[in-house]
Parts: sequence; structure tokens; C-alpha cells
Amino acid sequence: MASATAKYPTRPLESFAKLKEVRRQVGKDTFSANERGKVLILGGEGGCCALYGAFDAEVYPAMPTGKDMRDLNLLNKLNEAAEAKGFTRDCCATLRIALGAYHAGTFGLNAKTGEQIRPDIAINLIICQGQVKSHQLHGENFGIPVIDIECPWIPHNMELAKKRFIETLYMTVEKMEKVLDKKCDDEKLIRGTINEWRVHRSMSEMVLLQKTVPAPVKQRNLASFSTLITRGATFRSDVADFYELALEEVKERVKEGIAGFENERFRLFHEGNLPWHIGIGDILRYPEKYDGTYIGSLSLFGFGGCFVTDEQGSWHAASAPWEMGREIRSREDAFDELAELYVGQPFFQLFHRSEHRLSLAKDCKIDGVVLALDRGCVGITSGLLESALLLKEGGIPAVCYETSSSIPADFDEKGYHRLMDRLMESLEGK
Repeated sequence: MASATAKYPTRPLESFAKLKEVRRQVGKDTFSANERGKVLILGGEGGCCALYGAFDAEVYPAMPTGKDMRDLNLLNKLNEAAEAKGFTRDCCATLRIALGAYHAGTFGLNAKTGEQIRPDIAINLIICQGQVKSHQLHGENFGIPVIDIECPWIPHNMELAKKRFIETLYMTVEKMEKVLDKKCDDEKLIRGTINEWRVHRSMSEMVLLQKTVPAPVKQRNLASFSTLITRGATFRSDVADFYELALEEVKERVKEGIAGFENERFRLFHEGNLPWHIGIGDILRYPEKYDGTYIGSLSLFGFGGCFVTDEQGSWHAASAPWEMGREIRSREDAFDELAELYVGQPFFQLFHRSEHRLSLAKDCKIDGVVLALDRGCVGITSGLLESALLLKEGGIPAVCYETSSSIPADFDEKGYHRLMDRLMESLEGK
């Protein structure tokens, strides 16, 4: 059980105050977009957010909001509203909450004014099949155009994959100009691309500092940091400034030996979606009674960062364009660098996720991996069982539990506790 005295010093993250400030500002800008005559884009989950900046737009995420998840009564009503329209549990569990919110009349609702925002267009870099269908439905509901940006995976010819991706970006801009009756501002596209690289470069360095023993932050801290990425705000200078500020703080924690969890003895990954409808901290804190701490996952690291691996399997942050002597001066340069940022990154390599999980777990000195099989997310869940087998073959204990990120009835909290008790007791017995 937990140690009587702390092994390492710890302290709260000072940059969290700034994170809240930036998130509030992004929210204010989003909900005032219509009245300010700004383009409002529905999307942001995948990336390529520099395109939003190129049209001086604000973005509203098509994913469920924290408010929807924190209120269990509301969450159940949104699930019921979605199910009444035929969106059953074989749909993406998270995106159907947004569809339920639309049919319940709460999607994009400003709690202070009672007004609902209205997007002009839906645009996204596609990272799962659920996005494609849900965006189509949002387009029908709001009567707005939908543009899906494919991130091609051609493992035998990555240059061809980048070429096709860049061609898609040119077509996307052409469609946006036509639909919005507005020209792409190349200076803002360049600035947004630089900011997007700054965000992902900083996040990459930050998560790789988790290799340190003790890990400087907990997995749930990194999840909080990543919210501005999933919010689609990476094209903003204030957001890029924040990530650089957060990175410097985490570097300082490593330098001073500050731990995310003061009693770190066992290092864990939590792979797959977390149940968003209860306190995520409750799930991620549970192993702490056994001196265990969750420090990350391929899903979390891969979505927020940009990486390269060496022949030994060690992970490193990919070099930013300016570190390689490449300047971004034109639309062509911007699209080239967006292709470098997204095409071929581990998060998008579905058929290699198991190998990536094993190499990342070894690189981060992981003692055990917990994999959440989300019944309502085919994309993230794909390959998790194969990953569990490969991890075990690689000498790393791995256990799985069934859940749903947004359907409370599909999460067995007591079952999760029993599973974790057995895992942690087995680690203690080694």
C-alpha cells in the first residue's frame, strides 16, 4: 500500500492558472464570433488548424464539452435524445453526445445569454470514421457545407502520402474561398502554421520528459494541457505562447527533481479513452494507493506531439522547420510543413500502434499498461487487444477493461477497481 513518507518533492503546476486564462479567452472569442462578423468553423478535433487562422475564423469543437460530461443528468438526457433519433450505441459514443445536444437544443448554447452560436462551415482533419458521419449530420442539421481533410497513410511511399495531403489542402482552401466568399490570407496561414508547429513541438518535448524518473507530471495533467489542441486553437499565438511556457515549467521540474506523484514506485500507461463522465482524476488516481501513477499513453502523446524514433526504438521530438533551416514564407511552404507535421505521425499509423505502444512503454520505463476498450470508439480501440498481447510478450504486464467514454451505464467502476487491485498487487509481488 502507499508509502508513509513521500519519496520525492512535489508541487502544483503554476502554469495551470495561465491555461485556464487562455481557455476562457478562446471560449469568449468563440461565442462572440457571430456578433463580431467572424467566420465560425465547426471542427478542430484533428488538426491543420492553420487553415482556420488563414480565414481569420473562430472554431467550435464538434466533440462534447466538459459541461455536458460533468452533469450526469444532462449527459443521460443527451444520450436519450440521440437514441431517440436512431443514434444507438454502435455510433461513436462521444460524437453522438454532440448530436444529442443538437436535438435537445443545447448544442452551442451560451449559458449566460441563452443564445446559440451558428457555424458557417464544418472542416476537419479526419482521424476517425465517426467524424465523417457526424460532420455530415451536422452539415444537414445546420444547413452548412462540410469539408473533410484526409490524412493518407501510404507506408511504402510517404512522399506520395505527403503529396496527396498537400493536394487536399489546396482543394480545401479553394472550397473555403468559394463557400465563405473570402480569400485565404497567406500571411495568417503562415503565422498559423508556425504556431501549430510551436504547439506540437512544445507538447512533444513535454511528454518525452515523462521518461524521467520520477515523471514530472501526471497523465491527467498532460490531458489538461492537451485540451487546447483538441479545442482546435493551435493556430493562435497566445496558445503557442502558453505551450512554450508550460514546457519551461516542466523542464524546471525535471531539473529540480519535482515529481507529479510524490510516491512514484510503479509507472503506468492508460491507453484508450477515459470515461469522461466521472472525475477522470478518480480513475487515474486509483493506483496511487499502491504507489503507482499513470504518466501517459501512445494516444495522448501521439495526438499532441510530433515524433521520430531511432533504430534502438527511442522516441524523440521531431525537429521544427526553423531548427532544420527551413523558412515558411509562402502558402506552398506552409502546406509542406503541415504535411511534415501530420503525415506519418504515430497517432495516425493504425497498423503499427501495437509496436509503437511497446517501444514507447519500454522507452518510458513502464511497469504496467491498462487498456480501456471503449465500446463506442472503434478508432481508438482498434489494436488495443493486439497491443496487450504484444506488451505481455515484451515483458510488460497489460490488462483490459470495458467502458464507454460517454455512456455511464457502460462503465463498471467497481470492476475497474478490482482489476487494478489485482494488477498492482502483482506488481508489488515482483
